Amino acid sequence: MLFRAFGRRFAAKIIKANVLVIAGLLTIGVAAAPVAEAKTHKSKTAKAKKPAYQIGTGAIIINEATGEVLYSRNADKKLYPASMTKVMTLYLTFEALQNGTLTLDQKLTFSREAASRSPSKLGLPAGSKISVEDAILALVTRSANDVATVLAESIGGTESDFGYLMTAKARELGMRNTLFRNASGLPNKEQISTPRDMALLGIAIHRDFPRQYDYFKTRSFTFNGVTHTSHNRFVANYKGADGIKTGFIGASGFNLLAAAERDGVRLVGVVFGGSTARSRDAHMGEIMDASFARAKGNDLPGVEYVKEDDAKSGNKVAVIEMPEPKVERIKVAGFTPDGTPVAQPAVTMQTLDDQVASADPAVLRAASLAAADSEARSEPATVSLASAMTNNEPEPADVDTPAGWAVQVGAFAKRDAARQFAQTVVGKLSDALDHVSPAVSLVEGKKPLYRSRLVGFNSRNEAQQACTQLKRGKVSCILVAPGTATASLN
Repeated sequence: MLFRAFGRRFAAKIIKANVLVIAGLLTIGVAAAPVAEAKTHKSKTAKAKKPAYQIGTGAIIINEATGEVLYSRNADKKLYPASMTKVMTLYLTFEALQNGTLTLDQKLTFSREAASRSPSKLGLPAGSKISVEDAILALVTRSANDVATVLAESIGGTESDFGYLMTAKARELGMRNTLFRNASGLPNKEQISTPRDMALLGIAIHRDFPRQYDYFKTRSFTFNGVTHTSHNRFVANYKGADGIKTGFIGASGFNLLAAAERDGVRLVGVVFGGSTARSRDAHMGEIMDASFARAKGNDLPGVEYVKEDDAKSGNKVAVIEMPEPKVERIKVAGFTPDGTPVAQPAVTMQTLDDQVASADPAVLRAASLAAADSEARSEPATVSLASAMTNNEPEPADVDTPAGWAVQVGAFAKRDAARQFAQTVVGKLSDALDHVSPAVSLVEGKKPLYRSRLVGFNSRNEAQQACTQLKRGKVSCILVAPGTATASLN
């Protein structure tokens, strides 16, 4: 009996223990189930956040010959251009080669600023030298940020001032929503562009510099014994592709400005925001294929070529309709490329963001030039564009047209104001430059614009020396090469 009682008690304890264990296991299972489910859900969500291509970011394809927009997604969305910026740096470099400010074999020196730039770079120390042609190849293949700064300083004096020239040229080319702060595309929250604007740049550089454009086909180049291979694999992998530039920073994703020609049709395309270089290239290939088909009147089924919102912006671009040859108008505030004044105030760095927001196409001048103008005027501190439109003075006989190197220090609506300012500025130069004299140069157009210039320099170096002196006195200046209207900010 005692044994049986003990056996029953023991069995009950075993059963109770097993029930508790099972209950515990069930509790753990139930508690764990949501966790496992959450993990699974999280994994799927994480996967969903990494599509092959972030198709909502921005893309456009344009028929270069007709200006027709064949494909468009968020074409006017303001985004970070990253290293596609270097296409504008190269545009201004090609322009400098054309007007004689630079030569291909000219040696440029790496400043400390240039040498300090983040990769991608050649990594040369300050004081090192590179030829202009190697600098071009370094931008096209290596996308070297340090070399972009070298070119910027050689053309613009400082990279910041070069940014003015870049933005001014952007406005001239019809890039109304683009703002440049540096020559490389390194992160800067104020440096923005759009797919449409970058496509306009791609069209313009091929149109204006067809010979130099061949640099964009370069697959590799060797410098100081090191061979650098192009980052642009789209050129090698897509039929008919001939350029032009990739780009990436964390805030932009993987970008690409590309061009390709098939059967006599040349397309220029831009993609912003790929998750990877491969997916970006694949998407560019897809929309290029679809656009080549559309150009021949054979729309592919299932392809939404132009997003509804983009259709409101128009289906053509104006830049390809610009007459050739172009008149270079660098840093002339409030004038369209044909010299016609527009009723807008002069644009400075302080007002530039407002201008970008309102899509004003006016060409810019540096804030320091605008400030220098106001110091010497006997009239109101600012020459308004309203006065430029109402004071249509005939060309006087004493307007000077310098034959050699000149230095431009301002631009005015009235000849007397321009001459007075030039006379004031020439007084700031040292005795060693006492042979330099003030002059006025007329900008042709429906309404005149008078440029304050200093003339009589014996060489480019002497003009550069004058600019350096003026800069110390907080007067900005522009070097003007002999026989050209194109100027480079110093």
